[in-house]
Amino acid sequence: MNGRHYDIRVKVGDRVLVDARSVPLVKNGITLMFGESGIGKSLAGKALFGLLDEEEYNVVVNGESYREYCARPEVAAARQNGFFMFQEPSSHLNPLQTVEEQLCEGTLAEAHDPIAPVRELWRADDSGTLTGILPIFPKPYRPSGGEKQRLLGGMAFAKMDAVAEQELTDHGLFVFDEPTGSLDREARDRFLDRLFARYRRRKETILVITHDYGIIGYVQAFHVDLIPSTTFCELRLVGGIAQARAFEPQLFVEWLRNQRPQEMPVVRRPLLRVKSGVRIFGRTLNFSTPAWDREDTELVVHAGELVYLKAASGVGKTTVAKIVIGLQHAEQLGMEFDGETFSETTPSRRWQRVLWGRGMTMAFQHADEALNPHASVEETLRLLPVSALRSGEAVVEVLGRLFDAEEIPQLRGRKVWQLSGGQKQRLNLLRAFALSTPLIILDEPLNALDFESIDRVLALMREAQRRGQAILLISHNEDIFDAVVPSGSVYLLR
Repeated sequence: MNGRHYDIRVKVGDRVLVDARSVPLVKNGITLMFGESGIGKSLAGKALFGLLDEEEYNVVVNGESYREYCARPEVAAARQNGFFMFQEPSSHLNPLQTVEEQLCEGTLAEAHDPIAPVRELWRADDSGTLTGILPIFPKPYRPSGGEKQRLLGGMAFAKMDAVAEQELTDHGLFVFDEPTGSLDREARDRFLDRLFARYRRRKETILVITHDYGIIGYVQAFHVDLIPSTTFCELRLVGGIAQARAFEPQLFVEWLRNQRPQEMPVVRRPLLRVKSGVRIFGRTLNFSTPAWDREDTELVVHAGELVYLKAASGVGKTTVAKIVIGLQHAEQLGMEFDGETFSETTPSRRWQRVLWGRGMTMAFQHADEALNPHASVEETLRLLPVSALRSGEAVVEVLGRLFDAEEIPQLRGRKVWQLSGGQKQRLNLLRAFALSTPLIILDEPLNALDFESIDRVLALMREAQRRGQAILLISHNEDIFDAVVPSGSVYLLR
């Protein structure tokens, strides 16, 4: 494939799914593509790789029909010698084959040891986990999301190794669609280190589609030699068209350097206490602090405090959040909220009466869990039990916190199902903050957002803290939140 920019248009019938302009893809270089979810990054990547079905989609790439584009020798070779890592790994894993069989089938078997690249993505002291995964048939809940991402990343590395060992003259295209979304920072950095080591050995064409702007800081700090070979861009929706624009990496580095934790009041009032030893699904979940990572402690959230709960994917962070708000029933629980006690024997109706929308609210990791797809944007806010949102002016004011003024008039009447992923996430967050409960639980609040929206969300969080609201945060965006959350407000979940 040539090093160039691509205009990509994808339609189903008369409906335009993607209209992306100037999407960069540098031959034998690395392209890091950022941007909000739902504006076409994944479909653009699939179109470039040649994955879309001509019978289902009407695709035009740089003015050519999709048939003409895919028939180009360089495109066919890039696909033959490349790999596409899907955003949702379950769509790639076959539930009728064991994990080990899938790691060793097809062109992956051409690698000297197809399982070795997967093993690189696990810590040495956690290799037993991979050993336990290899003989199983994939299920929705096992392997976990983070484990599936590592398996698929390892498959891509095995293909890279096979191509390198064969010393092919035609280079491949390797597309990684949200390859680290379910990984903690340590696992993410391990993935990036292995990817870049392979790139140094053989310069394939690499496209990484991601929401994790923290990757920029990691490249600048530990892979500075690759910056001349790396194109940083952000896909932004402008008038219905997804326009790729160069993203200056130093902009993010300087922005991150200027982030500071919100100052806490001298007198702090405990709002939420959760005892270590929460038991659910036959597993016991314990809290600790980074300083004493093997010593159990209570999870304590004070009024006006931002508390960050960390753990690797699949450990149970979201489960704990849903237990705290009463959406999931624990087998063992010791909890106190604003002086009232809750346990595994507390009736669900008490959680509903005391906490839901009154004591606390939760912005879910996936906005679709919280939003009615058939309600309009304005109805989503007006139907909240908040008297101040009864007027259209108040709705516009709330939307203006995370949306640009020029897009609000068209946005107000649009149905939720018509929104992009990033627009849904912003509405999801606005809904949670608008309730103004003493405690807000944020599960992956920066998911699906572009850089500008991330900055606005952090401003919303600081405003809530200044009003005395507490925030319990779950996020894989450690680069950002380690700069925003005081070290004494960080907890680990084991």
